[in-house]
Amino acid sequence: MATKYSKGSEWRKWDLHFHTPSSYDYENKGITNDDIIETLRRNNIAVVAITDHHFIDIVRIKELQRLAGEEITILPGIEILSDARGREPLHFIGIFPEDSDIEYIWGQLENKTALCRIKGEHKIINEVYCDFPETVGLIHQLGGIVSIHAGSKSNGLEKIPNKLPHIMAQKEDIAKCVDIFELGKPEDQSDYRSIVFPDIKRVLPMVLCSDNHNIAAYATKQNCWIKANPTFKGLLQILYEPEDRVRIQEVNPILDFEKSPFTNIHIANKTHVFEDKTDNTFFASQDIPLNSNLISIIGGRGTGKSVLIDYIATAFNKSDSTHYDISPNLIVSRQKSLTEAPISHVLSERPNVPFMYISQSQIKDLVADKARFTQNIRETIGVTDEYTLSPTYKLQVDDTFNEYFRIFNIVEEKDLNSEQKKANINQDIKKFTELIANITSSENKTKLENYQKEIENLQKTDWWLNQILALRSDIIANVDNANTRIKNLNEHLKPEHQIPFIDATSTIEHISNILQPVIKQSKAGIQQRIEDTKKTFENFKGDITTLLSNVGEYQGKVLSLHANLKEIEKEEEKYKEIKINWFKNLGNQIRTSIEEYATLITSKWEHFKAGSDGISEERRILLSTILGRDDLNVSVNIQFDANTMYRLIMQKLDGRSYSTEKLQNIYLKINTLEDFYNFIQQKEGHLNIFATSIPNELRWRAMQVLFRDYTQFISHEINVSSGGKPITKLSHGQQGTIYLRLQLAARAFSETIIYDQPEDDLDNKFIMQDLVTIFKQIKKYRQVIIVSHNANLVVNSDSEQVIIAENNEGVLSYTSGALEDTEINSKICEILEGGKIAFLNREQKYQLNSVNF
Repeated sequence: MATKYSKGSEWRKWDLHFHTPSSYDYENKGITNDDIIETLRRNNIAVVAITDHHFIDIVRIKELQRLAGEEITILPGIEILSDARGREPLHFIGIFPEDSDIEYIWGQLENKTALCRIKGEHKIINEVYCDFPETVGLIHQLGGIVSIHAGSKSNGLEKIPNKLPHIMAQKEDIAKCVDIFELGKPEDQSDYRSIVFPDIKRVLPMVLCSDNHNIAAYATKQNCWIKANPTFKGLLQILYEPEDRVRIQEVNPILDFEKSPFTNIHIANKTHVFEDKTDNTFFASQDIPLNSNLISIIGGRGTGKSVLIDYIATAFNKSDSTHYDISPNLIVSRQKSLTEAPISHVLSERPNVPFMYISQSQIKDLVADKARFTQNIRETIGVTDEYTLSPTYKLQVDDTFNEYFRIFNIVEEKDLNSEQKKANINQDIKKFTELIANITSSENKTKLENYQKEIENLQKTDWWLNQILALRSDIIANVDNANTRIKNLNEHLKPEHQIPFIDATSTIEHISNILQPVIKQSKAGIQQRIEDTKKTFENFKGDITTLLSNVGEYQGKVLSLHANLKEIEKEEEKYKEIKINWFKNLGNQIRTSIEEYATLITSKWEHFKAGSDGISEERRILLSTILGRDDLNVSVNIQFDANTMYRLIMQKLDGRSYSTEKLQNIYLKINTLEDFYNFIQQKEGHLNIFATSIPNELRWRAMQVLFRDYTQFISHEINVSSGGKPITKLSHGQQGTIYLRLQLAARAFSETIIYDQPEDDLDNKFIMQDLVTIFKQIKKYRQVIIVSHNANLVVNSDSEQVIIAENNEGVLSYTSGALEDTEINSKICEILEGGKIAFLNREQKYQLNSVNF
């Protein structure tokens, strides 16, 4: 089976009010049928309704149809006048199928309406007025539809006066029994949507036509686009979908919103589907053109409707299926943009393109896995990164640990702690000080004290001189290194962007020419005073050299011991600082980062609901529709797993000395998230990592787990609720519905979505009440491809294209077309349960019972 318009319903230009020289008031009777077709072709008109005044020129219409061939569809029609008690007669139009029995239709109209007076009474054409309800009724009986001038056209509906109540009622009744409103100008649309349609409680399609009476001057106030097959059955679709199938605008509505749709599936040869060659299932050689809006794939059991999309998804690395034989015979084309040519992707090359694929029962499986579901929801609302330690925190905790253990080895060495070390140092200081004091008589004591003082000054001066010289060397080396890097970078930069070199000349000169000479001069003065002090011992009877040498040695030891003492005291202060502030700061950072991540998720959710900045109001409404009116909400629960925490701590401890119970009840006493926070933040009145009751080996292990490995027992559980009820309390179908809402909202305006049998995963109430509406709206912004056996989804979502899957003795083939295609329509009713009812519901959605005049 093949269809003429296999790509389904597409936007085309239509003109549903057009005259030929057969109209009494045509401006140029010399116009030929060839002229008409050529001009319509040049203006890209796909369908035209020939609507001459009070006359159907059978011969002309058939000739026009012959000349137009497959390029332009010619619909027979007629424009009729009716007295509506206004200042001017009311004009309305009847339009009939392209393959209708024109002779019969014209015979009925000519003989059963006031048009008979033209021939029988020789009345002038524009002086004959047909009874409106009777003529409209006859047109409908003959299989036609009726349009009426509306808006501000001089002979339109708006010219009926409203002064008398019964006249106003007639005006409303007229509006209720016609099928299409023909507007006078594009601007009239807003008033009809806001005033007329609410008043008549019915939405009608609005068209803008040329009403052309001279093809040489063919023009329209604006293009009229209809999304349908270029047939009368296609035209009927605007009655069922008056808001979505018609547009009055300059450019093709397909370009209103950017998309990246798949455009074609090419199967070069008969191709094995599965790797298992004993399974004799093949794809038939064929091309399947793809519509850029909503595509529904249907078929009986085993016809390959799911196989086709899962095969393609697997080739594009979107499915984990492993049993397909991905063949180079299959080529899928896709547009990055609607304004660009399609790009062909050979499936055997396993290309990667962005689109969303939901396989059969995937959602049902996902919602059953809490961890995966949480991760998926988190990523969907825009939090793509797992909660982990930040690089900055990792460096900080490493520095803290390294410094802690370095100082620990100084101040809390097992056999000699800092207090013992200080006591030993003070004892040595006392010893050497006493040796200096007792090394000679009281007569020479003052001289030795001066000598001792100068020796100390000399040692300090030498230290300063060494520091200054080392600083100068470092500056020179670092500046040279930096300037070399600057030079290398500047070679790649424009002159105006080049980095200036570092010039430390003034600093080096200051050290060399000012500071260094001053220190050397001070050192020389100290050395001179030492020599002067030595001379005062000229009358000393003993060994002056040994005496002074011993004093210098002892004095050096005292200075060194004092320095050691200060270093230990400094390390003790730092040790206190690390224990009290550094670890406390780590604890504060841990809590802040945990809570900030929870806040990030909730803020992302609020932003997700509101839509991105700058989003149009239309899109914001669509997001609201997708997310639903049932108070869908996402919140975060910070989970603390005490069992995992204690298990991690126990991994490196001696089980003979420790147990989880002891850690839990005696040493650490961390059982809740708040306990954990209090412990690591060293809250007053609570245990902390430096409690004296905690042995060092336990302390060190707990440090590692609590400050480095805490993400293994802290997690952020995302709670999704609907109508205040948590998702865990909902049915699988309701859970799947929530998940789909979020997924569609996340990518409502971008990637193609391919969904295999949504009815298997979703709540039936949602499908009936919401999903049809969502698909109808979302397909404007993205291509949607579904496999379904639900007639309501296929029909009432107004699928632009329906693909019928068939299996002929193991050979899978696919035929496509629009809902309005007779063969496609029949197959839907045959394959899908409730298909006929779905079509009836769709057709009656905007219709009321016939009006009685």
